[in-house]
Amino acid sequence: MQTIPVEKQPVIVTVPEGTVARYDEASNEVKELLGLTPGSEFLMSLAVEHEDPFELSTLFLGEIIAHFGKR
Repeated sequence: MQTIPVEKQPVIVTVPEGTVARYDEASNEVKELLGLTPGSEFLMSLAVEHEDPFELSTLFLGEIIAHFGKR
């Protein structure tokens, strides 16, 4: 069975409304400053690559605990 190396797996995700628009705006800003842009998809991939998944999971768990602690 052929496997895809972990460091190069394609990912398809659903993002909240407005997220793609913000990355499009950032891409346009790069284009205004440099004359070219790698595109919003590339900028999103950089964000995913540089996020700390453990920090995100801690924030996620904190939100769940805070929600149920309010009851």
